[in-house]
Amino acid sequence: MMLAEPAEEVIFGPFRLDMRHRKLFCGADEVRMGSRAMDILLALARQKGELVSKQQLFDAAWPGVFVQEANLKVTVAYLRRTLREFAPDAGYINNIVGRGYWLDTAPRGEAGDRRDACPVAPVPRADGIIGRDTEIAHIAGALAKNRLVTIVGAGGIGKTTVAQSVASAFGDDGSVAAFVDFSRIANDDYVASSTASALGISPGRDSIQSIVSILARQKMLLVFDTCEHVLSAVAHLCDVLMAKTRNVRILATSRQLLRARGEKVVWLAPLAIPPPEHVGGIDELLRFSAPRLLAARAAADGYRIDEKDVRAIARICRRLDGCPLAIELVATRLAAKGVTAVERELDEHFLSLRREGVEGPSRHQSLLLTLQWSYALLSEDERRLLRAISIFAGAFDAEAAVRVAADRDFPAVAVMDAIGGLRGKSMLCLDRLSGEFQYRLLDSTRAFAATLRDSHGETAEVAMRHARLQVERLGRAASEQGTMPADAWRASCGGLIDELRKALDWTLFRSADPLLGIKLVAGGLPLWHDRSLGEEARKNCERALAEFDRIGCNDASLNLALVVGLARVTTYVSADGDRAVPLFHKALRLTREMKDPGAECRVLGALVTYELMSGRSGAVFETLEAMREAARATADPAALWEEEQLRAQWDIRVCDFGSALARVEALFEEMRDDAESGGPRFQIHQRMNVEVQLAALNWLKGRPREAVRVARLAARDAEDAGHDLTLIHCLAQGIIWTLFQCREYEAARPYIEILRSAIFRGGLAAWIPVANCYDAVISAMTGESPDPERLRAAYADVHDGMVQLRHHARYAMFAEAMLANGQPADAARVIRDVFDASADPWGKPEFLRLRAATERACGRHGEAEATLREALHAARATDSPSWELRAAHDLAMLFEDRDPGKARRILAPAFARFGDGFETGDLASARALLARLC
Repeated sequence: MMLAEPAEEVIFGPFRLDMRHRKLFCGADEVRMGSRAMDILLALARQKGELVSKQQLFDAAWPGVFVQEANLKVTVAYLRRTLREFAPDAGYINNIVGRGYWLDTAPRGEAGDRRDACPVAPVPRADGIIGRDTEIAHIAGALAKNRLVTIVGAGGIGKTTVAQSVASAFGDDGSVAAFVDFSRIANDDYVASSTASALGISPGRDSIQSIVSILARQKMLLVFDTCEHVLSAVAHLCDVLMAKTRNVRILATSRQLLRARGEKVVWLAPLAIPPPEHVGGIDELLRFSAPRLLAARAAADGYRIDEKDVRAIARICRRLDGCPLAIELVATRLAAKGVTAVERELDEHFLSLRREGVEGPSRHQSLLLTLQWSYALLSEDERRLLRAISIFAGAFDAEAAVRVAADRDFPAVAVMDAIGGLRGKSMLCLDRLSGEFQYRLLDSTRAFAATLRDSHGETAEVAMRHARLQVERLGRAASEQGTMPADAWRASCGGLIDELRKALDWTLFRSADPLLGIKLVAGGLPLWHDRSLGEEARKNCERALAEFDRIGCNDASLNLALVVGLARVTTYVSADGDRAVPLFHKALRLTREMKDPGAECRVLGALVTYELMSGRSGAVFETLEAMREAARATADPAALWEEEQLRAQWDIRVCDFGSALARVEALFEEMRDDAESGGPRFQIHQRMNVEVQLAALNWLKGRPREAVRVARLAARDAEDAGHDLTLIHCLAQGIIWTLFQCREYEAARPYIEILRSAIFRGGLAAWIPVANCYDAVISAMTGESPDPERLRAAYADVHDGMVQLRHHARYAMFAEAMLANGQPADAARVIRDVFDASADPWGKPEFLRLRAATERACGRHGEAEATLREALHAARATDSPSWELRAAHDLAMLFEDRDPGKARRILAPAFARFGDGFETGDLASARALLARLC
């Protein structure tokens, strides 16, 4: 407390001011100064350390006279020099720029002297804090360099907990830490008294002066918690404390900046969450701080994360935006209700999450109360903007906010001001996306504001503005796609897919404006294609076409875009061939009516791809001829390349491997330096597809080592392309098959998981049987002896799935794996199914060889020999050294014991056709057999 002073005397440091006689003493010596300086000193002394405005000082020293501000500055400078002559190391006249001056009358003592320490309110312990080590270290470092640090962030983000953890470490430097909780006070009037109480000071009329008097002698850290609703008073207190003390530091928490002098602001972000494509196991999941906190808190109630729950836990953490409060509230439910039920609750009762039986501010007991607390601090314009921008599904820029919020009563300039207000009050997060800053609402804030938007009757108008904005953005994205690198284009689109879904839900699926919804679908096709979201595109196209007919729309170009878009996605997602082919022909008719050879070429390419994958090869040649004409009409090299590589696929289908190899080698050289902009110009990236064909043909033509090299190259390029449909096609249609044929089983395993992840990301669940097929057959071939039912089930899933999955190459893999797993009867059934479907199937030499193996397993060696001779003849007819070697090897095995010379004469010529890859499986086996036959 202040020392008692005679009524007419003020003591500060070594000085005694006799106010009645206008004299200043330092000890026994009188300090002489001019009358103006004495007038200033007396005016300051009368306020006992409180701030004195410049006008008050003008009135005291120059009553009734107009003078320049420079006069005041000169006089104060003279007064300071005079005082320093007697006390060189002390500065007693202090100021706040633009506001005024005060006299520091606090008693001086040794800073940090614990004998003067006051009984303070201790900082609550923050036990078990998870995932904030980096932030705590950063804030502690900032506090070491700056006396005032404010932790700013959204409600429930963990500001208080982090501040408590930082404060606990500051006792090591001799500081006393005091905790001042402003959450329970109503307004600015109680800031000083609450601080005084926390410091063990009896609040009075001069609370701030009392606080300064005590803290002037202390080395202390003040933690000011929850300042956002009393900003003005807290900022003033901070200004005074920073000016009048030397060893006091302040760590504040607030949803808004204090805007105090010298304030260092640290924005606290949410905890780290797994990205949407996360598909790892428990260990990988727990590298992210949000699921780590969820797991730790749930473990206290007996819940342990299981591998099967990993994806759901990742989704929950993303749904909660990494908000610690929300995670703490959810964690208590996991043990009692399970992951599935909790995830469902989040959609149904997100804002009502409540913490039971835990002490703390009421606003921290539920998300709703936290948000209501924040909302009450907003201005009316800020509230209106918050409700409007809750229409956005993700990040947005200031221009987009103006587009959805501004109207005649809420002009753009007011919207911009409100954006700043929301950001300053931590209701908006600031992200740096694609090199630009954008705003984002936390999911909890968005849901809360959306409810208010509905209750205010604002949703219809805001949703329509949002939808119209997305039509414009999609049009701009489409025009830029061909002019920008794929990565740059993809980054520029940002979260456009989520905004598209939001707009479609309102316009198309709620029938608010069907025509606008139809335009959104047409505009969204490039985006769905880039994201490989074929199933989503199919459903939206079908709905848009139904609405097109229902409202009687006659926009031919819009109809063409929808039908062509639907036809193209049908290639990979349609399970109904009876509907798919007529759709392709309808699309072709429209492209020809509209005289659009580019669209015609894309439809023909999609049709050929579909027919080749599904084995419907009857009309492929005629379709290719039509595609060549359309490609030439476009004068687009990409269209000609697409037609040429589809011809190569046709050559492979009819086992004309020499012609196919010549085509793809020429294409490989032509396209070596091709870099497709904005995504693939046809269904998939052309160069990667050529690489896949080249890898397979290298194996078929007896170059296994080169086949492995090119397959790895294709896999790397397909991953780098960032286009999941390309990756799925390349892995499913060639890369893994090639590695399997080269007996590179362990090399193929990682690609199976990559394939599975890409399928899940694209929502193309119909392709999962292919990943399961490869997984099962490689397990069998590596001697893991899987349950026979696993192979049977995998085969049934492929056989009964989409026609696009039923390639004979996969059936051959199944038969070989079943033989390796001791299932000759199952292998024989697979081979029988193939020959029943086609008298001369693709891969006939291989199926004959495998049929011989099933015959040999049944003891029918004579039949096996005849079948192998037929297989050898068929392999030579296709001019495939690899198939010939396998047939020759198995036939030589029959003669190994009874006629080694004959066996050698059968195998040696086939082996001699190879020039590389002697370390690969088939060649190593053949070499070992030849060595035994010597």
